[in-house]
Amino acid sequence: MAQATEFIPLEVPRFGEFARQLYNVSSQEIERCLVDQRRTGRRLGAIMLNSGLIDQRQLAAVLQAQARWSARMRSRDVAPLSFPLLTPLSMCLPCYNEQDVIEDVLLSALAVLPEFVEEFEIIVVDDGSADGTAQIVDRLAEHDSRIRLVRHEKNRGYGAAVATALRAASGEWICFTDGDGQFSFLDLPQLLCNAQHADVVIGYRRLRADNSVRRFNSNSWKWFIRCLMGLRVRDLDCAFKLFPRWVVDGLQFRSEGACISAEILTQCMRGGLSIAEAPVNHYPRAAGKATGANLGVIIKAFKELPIVWQYRGMAPWGSEKRPTPVVDDGPKAEEAVSQSAASRAATAEHRVAVSASAEPAIANGRI
Repeated sequence: MAQATEFIPLEVPRFGEFARQLYNVSSQEIERCLVDQRRTGRRLGAIMLNSGLIDQRQLAAVLQAQARWSARMRSRDVAPLSFPLLTPLSMCLPCYNEQDVIEDVLLSALAVLPEFVEEFEIIVVDDGSADGTAQIVDRLAEHDSRIRLVRHEKNRGYGAAVATALRAASGEWICFTDGDGQFSFLDLPQLLCNAQHADVVIGYRRLRADNSVRRFNSNSWKWFIRCLMGLRVRDLDCAFKLFPRWVVDGLQFRSEGACISAEILTQCMRGGLSIAEAPVNHYPRAAGKATGANLGVIIKAFKELPIVWQYRGMAPWGSEKRPTPVVDDGPKAEEAVSQSAASRAATAEHRVAVSASAEPAIANGRI
């Protein structure tokens, strides 16, 4: 199939409006927070939380109200379906030393995702963090079984963390985004709406909240891969991508570093899959340290280029890889989706077990 690009305007109601309606936050206080937001680029909710205008429970309630509004407004775009969708979703979050933000990220996901999908899991892959990231995720997972933690005993790289998460996922839809809080789960409908008519949906950062060095490195890498492989996408390394289960099952994951997006999307392009692009918001880091511009990370990406090059002669995927679509027909569709989810959960366990022969063994939730 030819590559397709789709642009849908971002539709998310203002956080401040709901905060005023639900918790009587004054217009003057909201304006003061907005001034801070324009100066720093931080999320309005985080600013109001730090200012003591709302608490964590109220923050989650406002996010849920935003998600409910967005789901209602976008339901026409997924017709004849409607939000929350029945298809199970796996949200994958690769993390490295994110103890200062991971709890907020997970609480936000738990507040927002139920408005968009009936059934979901959140898979956090801790890539050998030296801080308390894993302990925080473990604590939250004890209170909510939808959160799953997988650990690498040592830091193996971003690509390895993404691959581990995708292999462990059991949903019919699999989305991955970073666990650093720079993306918003409220933008998930952007991807879900496009997924109704494209094989793969990838986000592009509408306004990238990174410094000039990181933007230059990212754009240079994107153009290099475009010239090398003919991969024409707007934002190669945007960490907000959505795949159906059957696509993930057909992918190979050999890159352990920053080459992972190039490896995945090259396979999709060479396989003849349609790729839609959707705008998403991007926010500055609230805490932690980005590693994407580290010299070691850049060198490793170039060393892994032969992995991407090997797909240059890849043949298009055959029709046998595409599943027969399930028509949403009330209880029958729900039963079919439920049975499929159970089957995929068993497949995910088998996939991870098989990969243990070539990678570090998994024991007690650790890799």
